[in-house]
Amino acid sequence: MQRLTSTLALLSALVAMAPAATAATAATDAVTATAAIPGTVASQELRSQIENLIKSYERALNTSDIAGAASLYADDGVLLAPDGPTALGIDAVRENYAGTFKAIGLNLNFKIAEIVPLAKDWAMVRSTSNGSVKVLSNGAIVPAAFQELFVLRKTSSGPWKIARYSFSSTLQASK
Repeated sequence: MQRLTSTLALLSALVAMAPAATAATAATDAVTATAAIPGTVASQELRSQIENLIKSYERALNTSDIAGAASLYADDGVLLAPDGPTALGIDAVRENYAGTFKAIGLNLNFKIAEIVPLAKDWAMVRSTSNGSVKVLSNGAIVPAAFQELFVLRKTSSGPWKIARYSFSSTLQASK
């Protein structure tokens, strides 16, 4: 009887939680579906401009091009890399890439998951990248997979620039 009571209590709790879980799923679906709502869809021109920016970023990373990577950032851009200090401003961003490219070589392929216009001059890009990282000190090549979030700002002179960038690995840590 005690076991039946416990089981019924557990089932009641799960049933009570179902609306919250459904609401959370609906909220997630609403965020994912934002680009499908008329009036918020990234125009083809906007999409093309942003895809070109991300492709340029991919190329700069894969060729260890410090100047190329930094040129894609706004002057007040911020780079949030895992396990490191925040790079605030273009000089710190440039220094970050210089240090990174001294230590590793990247071979990544970016895939854009979504482009969301936030305002006239602001947009968000969520992406993933997969490939490999070469450790320059010993030549080891290891698999790499990341998720990225870009916040972009359109400059007064026209091109989109990276205002904020954050990424994290999606690979399981070795045990």
